[in-house]
This record gives sequence, structure tokens and C-alpha cells, in this order.
Amino acid sequence: MSKYGIISDIHANAHALKAVYEQLGTMDIDRILCLGDIVGYGPSPTKCLDLVLSYCHEVIKGNHDEAVLDPDLGRYFNNAALAALNWTREQLGPYHLHAISHMKTRIRLGDSLLLVHDTPILNDSAYIHELPHASEAFEGLEAGICLHGHTHLPTVFSLQSNGDGGKEVTLQIPVSGEPIILKPENKYLCNPGSVGQPRDADPRASFATLEYTSPDAEAIFTVYRIEYDIKATQAETHNVGLPAILAERLEIGS
Repeated sequence: MSKYGIISDIHANAHALKAVYEQLGTMDIDRILCLGDIVGYGPSPTKCLDLVLSYCHEVIKGNHDEAVLDPDLGRYFNNAALAALNWTREQLGPYHLHAISHMKTRIRLGDSLLLVHDTPILNDSAYIHELPHASEAFEGLEAGICLHGHTHLPTVFSLQSNGDGGKEVTLQIPVSGEPIILKPENKYLCNPGSVGQPRDADPRASFATLEYTSPDAEAIFTVYRIEYDIKATQAETHNVGLPAILAERLEIGS
């Protein structure tokens, strides 16, 4: 059995990322998987990129990471996000820009583990936070488990038989530290939540583990929440001149 540590949506919050890494270091993790959005919003893009490149075995490119390379994508961002994006671009040198440019948007581990940032549907971008969105996303997943981020919400959507010969999509909201069993006959969309900017009214950093053996065996997905020094991240956000809302939202998890 392999035990994966799963992180996503760090958003240049080094204090949150360090706290998560420290916790993962106590959990007998085999490999760490990053599902994207390492930068954007927060005050420590280079530090977070260095940490991810040093400790993560697989790294997905998120939409904020991509927007650093392609300024035209900024048209999809709100004013605060755009200001952070433009500031972030000024902080990154050739090494970090080169690293981002070589990150993949999809990684498949074996036959039944798919890593993406937002949706398993090829050449598409979507937020999967409600049942209709999940139903559409499952069309892009042939089988197994898709690990994704983007919404900043820890969720587990499943597609399973409903007993009438059809299929049913269900949503389970993970509780910190409580394992969720993933059955091999179903398909799953699993989101570990956000390390650096949670949006579920819980300001603690969110990450997950996946205990996985093979496509025909049960897997275990567990989300964890951990406190970090929010005040320090807020102070750094103000000090570098980023919009105040990006600091304020951290303490309310929104």
C-alpha cells in the first residue's frame, strides 16, 4: 500500500505550507502530491515554490500558476486576485518561471489515479462544488479516483449504482481525521481543500492523505485540518502591499 500526502491551493502562504509539511512528516507518507495553485493571493510565492519543488513528488500546474506565465488569463480574475497576480509575476525570476512552465496539467498514476487541478474533463476548466458540476466532471473520468483542487473546499463526490440499474452522484463533506472508504466499483472526485486559503469558514490549513493499493482494492481518503500562524501571513501580506482583503479573509476561512 502507498500512502500519499495530498496538498492543493497553497496560494503563496508559506506559514500554512510549512505547518502542513511538518504534520505530513509525522504520518509515514510515501509521496506528496501537489494539485496546483502554488502561487497567487499570498505574500510568499518564491518560498512556496521552493518548498513544493523540494518536497513534492508530483506537481500539477493550477490556473494561478498558469496565469503567471500568461498575463492574458488575468481577465478572468477579480481585482484583488489580479493585483496579486501582477505582483507575483514581478517576484519570480527565470528559475521559478521555468519550473512553472514545465508543470503538467494532468498526471496519471497507474490505471486508476488521476491528478488535475480543477476537472478531469480534457481542455476544460470548472469548479466542482455541487452535484451537477460533479455529474459533468465524472464524464471525463473513465474509472477510479480523480484528485483535484481549485474550489478550496474539502469534498468527496462519488458515482455509484443506485439499485435501479442507474447511477447516482453523492457528496460527502469530510470531517478532519475521519477516514472515507473509497470502493473500487465506484468513481470518485476527491478534493483535499486548500492549504493556504480555505473557503469553508474554517481558517485552518486543509490537506489530505490517500492510502491506495490497487484499482481493485478499497482506498482510504482522509482530510486533516491544522492550525498555523495566520497573523504572521496577514502581516506579510500587508507588508508587501497586497490588497487588504487577501489578509482579512484568512482568519475567517472565506
